Amino acid sequence: MNFEKEGIVSAWYSTTDYSSIPDSYFEEDEQGLDRWAKNFDISQYNPDNLETNGCEKGVSSIRNIIAPCSWSSSYGDAIIKKIEKMGDKQISWLILVFDFEYRAKKTHLFEDEYVHFVGCFPYDMEAANLA
Repeated sequence: MNFEKEGIVSAWYSTTDYSSIPDSYFEEDEQGLDRWAKNFDISQYNPDNLETNGCEKGVSSIRNIIAPCSWSSSYGDAIIKKIEKMGDKQISWLILVFDFEYRAKKTHLFEDEYVHFVGCFPYDMEAANLA
């Protein structure tokens, strides 16, 4: 499925300690896809539009992790609210894919063993980050 959509950022988060996730989760196959993408039935995305941030060990406030991300003042608060609504106040890391509208209702995939899909949010390339 192709989920490309300009002006939208799709977000996933984890509460699993980054250091305890096997390297194989992030290793790309011949098609350039890692296990994370395959687990969510994502057949392609532009790796230049992928951004991750987190802490090496343990968890931190969602705001601390999202603040340094690109253009986060345009979508950060909405993601923070949604993650808190999902029941987590602290996270270990975040995956963002810009110009991408992942549709979990189509794939029926909302989480795998390490990450939870948060949602899709409009973003503004003119916006600053929250940091």
